[in-house]
Amino acid sequence: MKWLLFLYPWLELWSLIQLGIETTVAVAMLWVLGALVMGIALMRWAGRNSLQRLVQASAGGALPQQLLMSDFALILSGLFLAIPGLVSDLLALLVLVGPLRRLAASALIPTGTAEPFHEGSGMAQGDIIEGEFSVQSVPEGTAQLKHSPGGNPPDTPK
Repeated sequence: MKWLLFLYPWLELWSLIQLGIETTVAVAMLWVLGALVMGIALMRWAGRNSLQRLVQASAGGALPQQLLMSDFALILSGLFLAIPGLVSDLLALLVLVGPLRRLAASALIPTGTAEPFHEGSGMAQGDIIEGEFSVQSVPEGTAQLKHSPGGNPPDTPK
């Protein structure tokens, strides 16, 4: 994996050089400039749109996970477009197109590990115990139950 991180910038540079060789240097420079402008515009639009939808969703009391994931995908796609090079532009296209994004996510992320969440709670649905409770003070002079270190409660006097 480290070799891929080392190779990535050189691959981006090589792709731009090849684009300049196959077309002209002006086309390669316009490609980089156009992708940068589109990436910044996409990130700004997705950020503004995400903020508006986040305010609306939180006002309604729900925060759908897919809302955040689609906005994150748009911002990530804009970031990939802003990076100069054809490889990052291909990654941006992969993230931007929904079916390709789901296919890549299913290949990279193992399935079956996520548990369903209860709306408005950070705990898994199986961890929720509904009920009511009240705090009652114990009158002085009344014996309280104490647990022994072994975990078994001692015998209580009657």
